[in-house]
Amino acid sequence: MLIHESAYIGQNTRIGHDVSIGEFSVIGENVSIGDGVTICSHTKIHSNTFIGSGSYIGSFCSIGSLPNLKGFDHSIESGLLIGSNNMINDHTVIARSKDPGSNTIIGNSNHIGHGAYLGHDAIIGNLTTLSAHVRISGHTEVDDFAHIGMSAFTHQFSKVGKYVMIGAMAKVIRDVPPYFLVDGNPARIKKVNKVGLERQGFSFEQINQLECILKELGNSSYPSFNDEDRANLTSKFHSCEMFSKLILFTDDSKRGCLRIDA
Repeated sequence: MLIHESAYIGQNTRIGHDVSIGEFSVIGENVSIGDGVTICSHTKIHSNTFIGSGSYIGSFCSIGSLPNLKGFDHSIESGLLIGSNNMINDHTVIARSKDPGSNTIIGNSNHIGHGAYLGHDAIIGNLTTLSAHVRISGHTEVDDFAHIGMSAFTHQFSKVGKYVMIGAMAKVIRDVPPYFLVDGNPARIKKVNKVGLERQGFSFEQINQLECILKELGNSSYPSFNDEDRANLTSKFHSCEMFSKLILFTDDSKRGCLRIDA
């Protein structure tokens, strides 16, 4: 364990083995830090934050900070849960939940770029990439393997599906179905996230089928399917698991899904 003499450690804090805490960093009360975690200089880990093993947190970060809400009651006891093996770069802010007893949740093996902001009650899955200066609004959900480009923004309560690529500086105001690449302000679906899917082991046949599905969606009443279009699409792709997941995502969407850029 290597804790710099200028660092401050609060009460009731658990620090694992082989942890490094840099100069002038502050660790609040009731914090849990797993084995092999590195916390660089001038970073604050706020109270009621859990950090899993093997994670790296850069300098000048604020982890578990107050929700960015006007009039928020500072006495509310809420927290932040961060999984294992995450890379969190310098100047990142991650807010704790706004609700008593609730948590903002970050999964495992995520890469969070410099200057990112993750709002209260966000839920980030596993193996995602959130590029520099990304803005994730409160209650946003980002599923596994998603890649969000530099300075992109997600609206509160929006959902980003698995294997999604969001372009740099995109403004996402609705839900993003899995497998697609989206871009623009406001963002629209541009095409299948071919490169991302290839990197995750999807076959040529699977990607080609997704491209066929996207073409059919573009010629249908998507995202609010009428009965005829739903029946036609189901007939064509009834044996495709990816199509089933797409339909389930759109049916579960509360904000509505992004439109397709024709």
